[in-house]
Amino acid sequence: MNNICLIKKVFFVSALAIAFNGLQAQSEKLLLDKPGTFKIEYYNDYEQDECNFSKAEKTEFYTKLLGLTEVLRKNPVLKDPKGFNCLFSKGRFHCKSKVGFGIPCEMWVMFHSWSLEDGKEICWTNEPPQWFMHVNVLRSFRSSNFNYKTNEPSNPKPGFNMEHWENAADLVNELFYPPAKKETLEPGIDRYNNEWIVLYNPDRPPYWLPVTVRETFKLLSDFWKNAPVQATSDEMLKILEKEYSGFSEAELDGNAYFGDSNSVFQIGSKGELPVMRLNPAYWNKKLPRSSIQIMQFTCPSDKKNIEYEMNNQLINQSGYYHKSRFLDVLDIRSLLRLIEK
Repeated sequence: MNNICLIKKVFFVSALAIAFNGLQAQSEKLLLDKPGTFKIEYYNDYEQDECNFSKAEKTEFYTKLLGLTEVLRKNPVLKDPKGFNCLFSKGRFHCKSKVGFGIPCEMWVMFHSWSLEDGKEICWTNEPPQWFMHVNVLRSFRSSNFNYKTNEPSNPKPGFNMEHWENAADLVNELFYPPAKKETLEPGIDRYNNEWIVLYNPDRPPYWLPVTVRETFKLLSDFWKNAPVQATSDEMLKILEKEYSGFSEAELDGNAYFGDSNSVFQIGSKGELPVMRLNPAYWNKKLPRSSIQIMQFTCPSDKKNIEYEMNNQLINQSGYYHKSRFLDVLDIRSLLRLIEK
């Protein structure tokens, strides 16, 4: 009897949800034919004075961003905005990296959709759907990195040196593993995990470098050797030594992979997630720092899935419909010619 009541209750709640979504779709109707606007903001506002970019460099970079914007605006969805106001904006990006060179930035395309709500035309301005691109940044995605932290210890071992420990942590944290399944669509266009795009100069050295098993363990060992608690340091070094001894010389000199479930540190000689680091030699330093040398952004490869999302967003009268339309017809190759050589 209780099970029957529970089933009836679940069915009733589901029916209410469906009814609510239906009412919401009726009260919030996308204005797909409403003429939209186009606006650029913050392009020429490069606030990061600590980066020491000259006024001439920033002015030239502003011109480059305008050129990039014009290429993106050839996208049929942005060329004549209908149902949304298009806003191009630029954000800050950390520039004091020792592997950096060009002026870095994060650029957004925002879709401020128009809807009819309770008889009133409303524009979605608060955290609207957006698509972003990173320019002159060797690695955009923020996850998948080695995250070894250091805190000021209260009772460190004799001879402990905080600076040495922090330096060892910095070297470990240079390591990361990119999204799985790399594909080179053509020279200068790589795709990771079916959606993350990297546009680059294929005639330059690789933008990421593989790290060997031997070097990975060396960096991990240095971190734990310099750790402040002796007992913890000894225990972690013992585990590292045991795991290290399980590799052959050939494996030690081969690429390291992250995700080995048989390893405490998850480092193996095989896998789908290679351990990498950024390559400062990728930059062509004969070019001005205002030049665009690499771009990264998302563009899902599964067109059927994009179309499925578009249909659902249209049914639900969601403003994300415009972003999906944009991605559905995004011409990745048109952006490749902007990479300066």
